[in-house]
Amino acid sequence: MIRIGVIGVGSMGQNHARVYADCENAELVAVADPQPEQLQRVAHKFNAVPYQSYLEMLEKENLDAVSISVPTSLHKKVAIEALSRGKHVLLEKPIAETEEEAREIIDCAKINNVKLMIGHIERFNPAILHLKELLEQGELGEIYKIDVQRIGPFPSRIADVGVIIDLSVHDLDIINYLTDKKPCRVYAEVQQKLHPSHEDSVTALLSYDDEMLAVLNVNYLSPTKIRQLKIFGKRGMFSVDYLSQELCFFENHSFKSENWESVSEGDMKKIHLPKKEPLKAEIEAFLKSIEEDSQPPVSGEQGLLALQTANHIILSAKERSIVRVL
Repeated sequence: MIRIGVIGVGSMGQNHARVYADCENAELVAVADPQPEQLQRVAHKFNAVPYQSYLEMLEKENLDAVSISVPTSLHKKVAIEALSRGKHVLLEKPIAETEEEAREIIDCAKINNVKLMIGHIERFNPAILHLKELLEQGELGEIYKIDVQRIGPFPSRIADVGVIIDLSVHDLDIINYLTDKKPCRVYAEVQQKLHPSHEDSVTALLSYDDEMLAVLNVNYLSPTKIRQLKIFGKRGMFSVDYLSQELCFFENHSFKSENWESVSEGDMKKIHLPKKEPLKAEIEAFLKSIEEDSQPPVSGEQGLLALQTANHIILSAKERSIVRVL
């Protein structure tokens, strides 16, 4: 039985506590949060020991691992405290506020020989997992374009980062995961309408190896929540709806070979998949990596890559120029 603590039980952290409480191979031992009312509510609901100080929790409780769901600005401090004490860590995305801090977290995990997994939850959406399998089987042929739409209402609780770091990192990680490609050029425009200190809308164009383009439309300014990805190849198009966990394939009826002479409308196939909560799948994967002493499916290095690409988008928007990625 893996003994677990959760640090930060706000909007996301309380869901970590909920999932751990239902895991057969884990025991939710303790939770920590500086907000006393929320702390007591979550601790009572899931029968865990409450601590207002995460340091006190780490000192007093014999934990094997922790989930960390605190503001991004605190990721480095909290993660290193846990890793240095030999705790395996599931760290919510983004990995850190800066690339330097991310590298410090990664190095600390290696020095202490413990697992570090980054909580890029969209990796564990059943539609994305199955899409990855289909792409590896060559079902789409050569991929030339990805369109992303991740929009929704303004979340007042997000104050320390803007929409690029908070939301776009999801899609940057997914593109890396699905295609095994890294961007070579980035261009972006941003808007700041409601957020007091950061951008709340970004439109970004990324070029991958001069062979594939990705367009990101991400904002906090929509009255409805949409989470969609469309990936185009010579054989057709896959469409993912993250919220409904739906995966559809739109066939290019004209496809004859990779020479790709034409595109025409063909059949649409809805691929039926069993639904599963992505956070539950993510936490199960984290626990499995501990039990089997295996590499977590989302490494610190992969979390760093998503952060680096997000920072290139921020730089492009700031300078209003194309940023070449070395």
